[in-house]
Amino acid sequence: NLTLVLSLNNIKSIEPGAFAGIHLAELALRSAFEISMMQTSLQGLAGLQVSRLIVGVFNDDDREQDFEKGLLDGLCQVQMEEFVLICLRDFEDDTDTLFDCVGNVSTIRLVDLGLEQISQVPVGSKVKQLECKKCGFDDVPAMKLSLFKELRVLRITKNRSLKTFEQKFEGLSNLEVVDLSENRLTFSRCCSRQFRNCPNLKHLNLSFNSYIRLTGDFNNVENLLYLDLQHTTLFGPGSYPVFLSLQRLIYLDISHTKTEVKFQCTFCGLNS
Repeated sequence: NLTLVLSLNNIKSIEPGAFAGIHLAELALRSAFEISMMQTSLQGLAGLQVSRLIVGVFNDDDREQDFEKGLLDGLCQVQMEEFVLICLRDFEDDTDTLFDCVGNVSTIRLVDLGLEQISQVPVGSKVKQLECKKCGFDDVPAMKLSLFKELRVLRITKNRSLKTFEQKFEGLSNLEVVDLSENRLTFSRCCSRQFRNCPNLKHLNLSFNSYIRLTGDFNNVENLLYLDLQHTTLFGPGSYPVFLSLQRLIYLDISHTKTEVKFQCTFCGLNS
């Protein structure tokens, strides 16, 4: 259960095999390497078994780290349950190697990255939980994310540039939780068209966004138990029974949504 924090150091290299056979609860490597030495140093982690590995830099560190092709290649020989990549700036066109060595990690958190698109997803990926917080998406990258076939929990939050939801999630039979809160989303025809063949989706959080139009089409997400729309301007509720097909819903939050109830059957269908 040992946690090893090597952050805020000036590591020049890690000797190959130095971590072989070692078991750690957590290893933190933020702002730990000399400039341009991260890729070489990560090679020295081969043979490590760790529950959570944190790699990246601190916001206020002068040693800015861009994502270079093959930056994480050294992690192919590391066994881990959770991987956190934080505060890398420039991804440009070199993002296709991001998941190469972490595609079988159960939980991945990408935090405060200059990532504008999802990288190539390895065939047979085992990722079950994925978080993208403060990244650079302008559209919900549903097509690429739909290649994570084992995905159960998806969180894309606090992305200031994320304004559109044109793509569709499709074929994610294990997906249960989607959190798209605290972005700037504006879209219509919520929410059946955005989720195709995602029959087990139970929690959908769209709170703290811009504008969403509800049409009453929830056929593809009729098993929802939790729907959070608070602090998002809504069009539809109050004028006609948009929630009619959500027979299993047990939690609905439409507070601070500028909803004016004009229709007697506004909440018809919410029998649970």
